[in-house]
Amino acid sequence: MNEPLTIPRFEELADAYGGVIAHWPEDVRDAALRMAAQPDAARILAQASALDALLDTWAVPLPSDTLREAVIGGAPALKRKLAIRWRLWWSGVGVAAALAGAAAGTAAVAMVAPIDAATSSTSFGDVGPQER
Repeated sequence: MNEPLTIPRFEELADAYGGVIAHWPEDVRDAALRMAAQPDAARILAQASALDALLDTWAVPLPSDTLREAVIGGAPALKRKLAIRWRLWWSGVGVAAALAGAAAGTAAVAMVAPIDAATSSTSFGDVGPQER
């Protein structure tokens, strides 16, 4: 710390970090320990320690059963979310399978019947006019 520790700054630190100097920033601890011997600083530490003790006794009360049931009742249903995700996943699989089938069919037709074939016959049979 470059500047000396003053009583107003000591009070700010006690308000921010409490009455235990060991919890204060390292760069002010030594100066604060020296200053704690002064009556004004000792009074400030005593007040901060009393506030710390009071805050340590505070506890959050448990919620009532009515509040608990209302919160649980208002929660979104997990099963519904999972069902929607499952349905979306399977529809994605269906689309992927359809696209893969179309690509495989296109590739099979392209490999079986060359484009420059002189006949009117294809891999699906004769597509020309049929005689009866």
